[in-house]
Amino acid sequence: SQAMVTQVAEDAPAARSGLKEGDVLLQVGKKKISDPEDVFDASFYITAGDTVPITVMRGDQKMTFHVQATMHPASKTGMLLASPGTIPGVIPMSLDEDAPPLP
Repeated sequence: SQAMVTQVAEDAPAARSGLKEGDVLLQVGKKKISDPEDVFDASFYITAGDTVPITVMRGDQKMTFHVQATMHPASKTGMLLASPGTIPGVIPMSLDEDAPPLP
């Protein structure tokens, strides 16, 4: 299984950094990503305001983007790094654990 970005909210930090639908997440911060749960695990080590390197595979090209993390609007303490919805001002992305394997 792997974590594929299936949605990036327009004008969100992820979109501004260059992340796109179809990107396969390889690493978020220092955490290697092999399935969607790893993205949530990685969020425990990220504080709002941090600039987080996110490494993805786009087609056959490995790319790293730097995304500024923000607070989840509904929480004063929780970080939202991955979400099936689109909430302005966060790093929203929907993850597909059934994404095809990398080449």
